[in-house]
Amino acid sequence: MHGLLATLAMYRRATARAAALTLANWPVLVTVFVYSVIMTGALLMGGLLGFAGGVLVSLVWAACVGSFLYLVEMMIRTSRVSLEDFRRSFGAYLWDVVGVTFILWIFFALVTPALASLERGPVLHLALVLVLFVLFNAVPELIYLGHFSSLQLLRESYVFIGENWVEWFPVSFAMLLVLAAVAAPDLPPLLGWVRSALIGLLVYFAMVLRGLLFLELHGSSRRTRIFRHRMGG
Repeated sequence: MHGLLATLAMYRRATARAAALTLANWPVLVTVFVYSVIMTGALLMGGLLGFAGGVLVSLVWAACVGSFLYLVEMMIRTSRVSLEDFRRSFGAYLWDVVGVTFILWIFFALVTPALASLERGPVLHLALVLVLFVLFNAVPELIYLGHFSSLQLLRESYVFIGENWVEWFPVSFAMLLVLAAVAAPDLPPLLGWVRSALIGLLVYFAMVLRGLLFLELHGSSRRTRIFRHRMGG
């Protein structure tokens, strides 16, 4: 019971803080449209360049993901995101994202042909994707809060999930359900833009919430958190 109460108290603290940070930095939702424009341009150009175009699109995608993670980090660490933060964000974690995605690409390039030859190959492939999604779920937070090498990122995520999956996944799954509910209905074009902005704000909120939970969970044990809760911390 004390463990549940300590976890709920942690959720309350993190949710309130994430909501305050997201609302205070609401202009970041504009970046969702900026990333969309950048990726559209990269895809159009990439389609004309063959293999080199594929590399270009991958690098641009990694730059946008790294930019997003950097802005989330600034919200958590400094409480305020500036235009200058956005300008320097694209190179901040570019190679961290490239490194992780390259390792996973190599892994699936080796595994997928082997699974394709099996009768239950598609099922096993889906199961493998789900397992990796679970085990490496904390990689985004480790990129901007942990600063590890690519292989260390995967290892540290495995360790973190193994120690904290009970506390970590309820919030992540709840946010996925909220995002799915917002994204599901068919809307006219004008309301579609409003929904895109809302989804962008929700995604930032979800990632800030995950980052705050990560800071609470990383480096502490359940016993420590229960003791801190009982002492009123």
